[in-house]
Amino acid sequence: MSSRTIVHALAAGWGALMLVSLTSSLGGEPGDAAQPALARMVSFLIWQLGALGVAIAGTAVTRAAAARGVVTVKLAGYAPLAASLFILGAVVLMIAFRVLVQPAFA
Repeated sequence: MSSRTIVHALAAGWGALMLVSLTSSLGGEPGDAAQPALARMVSFLIWQLGALGVAIAGTAVTRAAAARGVVTVKLAGYAPLAASLFILGAVVLMIAFRVLVQPAFA
């Protein structure tokens, strides 16, 4: 199996995990208590961490392929890692803002 096929398969797996993480966080009744909302957030973050793991594996395979001269897989190999780090960083910053900064203005 070529490294190009592996990188594209890992990118597709990352995309599937991202889709599952987004759909797992949707739903719920409008009048739900905080616990189901927290459970949805935990589910979202667990799927996101799985997607990050797949993105890291894709990046490692991409680096190995690039070292052998295969340059056509760089976007499919590095973009999932960049997107996963951006999404997880944004979620962590929003939670930190909500917990640390917002109470000062209430």
